[in-house]
Amino acid sequence: MTLKKQLHAAFTCGMVLAISGFSAHAAEVEAPVSAQVPAAQPATADTPIPSQPPAVRAPEQAAAPQTRLLFSRGFYKPGIERLRVVRRDGTVTNIVGQVALSLAVSALTGTTTVGAAGFSKGDLAGDAIEELKDESLAVNPAIAELNDALSKVATDIYRKRAEAAYTTALKDGSTPEEIEEARQVQKEADTPLHPGPWHLVYENLVGSDELFRLKFGAELGRAGFMRPPFACLYQSEPIAWTQWKADNWQRLREERVKAVASCTETLAATPEKRW
Repeated sequence: MTLKKQLHAAFTCGMVLAISGFSAHAAEVEAPVSAQVPAAQPATADTPIPSQPPAVRAPEQAAAPQTRLLFSRGFYKPGIERLRVVRRDGTVTNIVGQVALSLAVSALTGTTTVGAAGFSKGDLAGDAIEELKDESLAVNPAIAELNDALSKVATDIYRKRAEAAYTTALKDGSTPEEIEEARQVQKEADTPLHPGPWHLVYENLVGSDELFRLKFGAELGRAGFMRPPFACLYQSEPIAWTQWKADNWQRLREERVKAVASCTETLAATPEKRW
């Protein structure tokens, strides 16, 4: 083999070796990269599902303004706030007292008229019921349940008044402050809620029966007005005292609900202008 052919053969072998070495190096470089990226695994039933971020809750809307009725005892003496019982012996005591007073007046004036002035047994204060002294059942319903029910009616009435005042203020040249004030719903009604009777009253003065009626009442009215207030009065059927007390005063609970419903219906019909 000539020198020229030997050089050509050596050059050819060197090129082959260089190309082989470059290919091997490329394979080595690619291998670690592919090893770093794991193959995607197929989802199975046991594959945990990533938890979703909690949804952002919208801020709660402010409660709509409410109009409450002011509970006022009015001319009633303290004690009307809780249930009392009027027994027949209370009437007898009252009559005896009035007769004694009449006799004393007759002796002073020289008149001979002796008698008891007319009065209603429902006007008597009665006595507190010891078994119910700590029970909410004895609380006058006009303070809470009836007030809550009528306050819903008052809220509707005063809301309509505010809407009408707001509409007017937008058109009559009122200032922004006056417009904003006009749309405010009044928090307390102009008309107060007064209690009426809330007691168990004996049915018969003569006899030995122990029958009592539950009586409950209330009224809407404004102090100083000549017009009489709107009033409601509920009374149950005469029921034996033992039945009133039975099953932890269950009959009283039932009649209390009826009394509130009856007075709510009656007083809710009061003309809007009287609220």
